[in-house]
Amino acid sequence: MLIRILSLSLLINLCFQSSVYAHNGVDHGDNCKVNLSRFELSLGGFQAEEKIGGGKHYCHVFPKTGTVIFTFDEVAKGYLQNKNLNLQFSAVESYWDILFDYDNAFKNHLAEAKDSLSIRHDFTKAGLYALDITLATNELEASINNHHRLLFLVGFPIIKLLIFTALGFLVMLIIIVWEQERQKKTA
Repeated sequence: MLIRILSLSLLINLCFQSSVYAHNGVDHGDNCKVNLSRFELSLGGFQAEEKIGGGKHYCHVFPKTGTVIFTFDEVAKGYLQNKNLNLQFSAVESYWDILFDYDNAFKNHLAEAKDSLSIRHDFTKAGLYALDITLATNELEASINNHHRLLFLVGFPIIKLLIFTALGFLVMLIIIVWEQERQKKTA
């Protein structure tokens, strides 16, 4: 199940061009970079209130279920002052819709924050979710870059899974070498 979700997420990221991306440069931590209107802003994901501003940031994969908080950094607060920024968490209703009806796949709205630079929600189930970021404007010709969707996974401890996979391969390698040595001694 996990492999299908990860493969599906990778496929979606490859098929759809996005202006929300992670790991841009060396000094940003794990913040996501968001190109919104004409600004490049940093968006950090956290799993606890006390981690904001100094703890572990996430972008696309949150290791535990529970509280997830997305917030823009201080520079973004200066850029977006007096602008209406709307944030919304949504859940996918059917993974089938992601492939064949992507625009309507995230119909299950979980939380919304209007005119805010942060949003939080308590996720009780592991799965694929979306954060929709919309910069409301009353300009006659609004920028096409005023709405973005960030996909993220909640409840998948990827680092632990990779460590256990590596340990499994190490154990398998040791068993293979041990069997070969044992066959050499009996031959």
